[in-house]
Amino acid sequence: MGFIVSINEQLPPQPGQNFNYGAPPPPMAPQPQGRSGLAVAGFILAFFVPAVGFILSLIAIFKTGAGKAKGRGLAVAGVIISVVIMAGIIIGIATLANSTVADPGCTDGKAAIINNSTNVDAASLQKTIDELNAAAAKAKHDDVKVAVQAMANDYKQMLTAVKTGNVPPGLMDQITKDGNKLDSLCTIGS
Repeated sequence: MGFIVSINEQLPPQPGQNFNYGAPPPPMAPQPQGRSGLAVAGFILAFFVPAVGFILSLIAIFKTGAGKAKGRGLAVAGVIISVVIMAGIIIGIATLANSTVADPGCTDGKAAIINNSTNVDAASLQKTIDELNAAAAKAKHDDVKVAVQAMANDYKQMLTAVKTGNVPPGLMDQITKDGNKLDSLCTIGS
């Protein structure tokens, strides 16, 4: 069986004659430009300055649409990372603000004990008692107030022991117990 080809198909095309060589190539889609600088900057700043990173990444999302600059994935990641970090910061601040660690009773009470711990004489013990009572009055949380007052009472017993020479039995154990309680309320991670 042979090929049957018409004479017209065998002749070369004449000027102005449309000769079909196949389907024309599809139109080329515009190639994206380089990676978006906003997307890169937004992604990086999301870690260090989350609010700025969020804004830059959000702008970059809109500037990296189809056929535009590359970097949409970085922009989306920048938005997500900045939102997560900002939420963590807000939660951390709220937690710290409501915790006993930043309570003035804690900060002032611990400072009173540390600042007056170099001497164990009547004057330094009295100063510690006065500062502990002042710290207890400033306390914002009831449990901190109770713990600081307990330490002030322990120091009163120590002052009495220094003046009289009679140490009440179990005083050191009570000071340790009350000190541990104050530490658990006023130290991060305790």
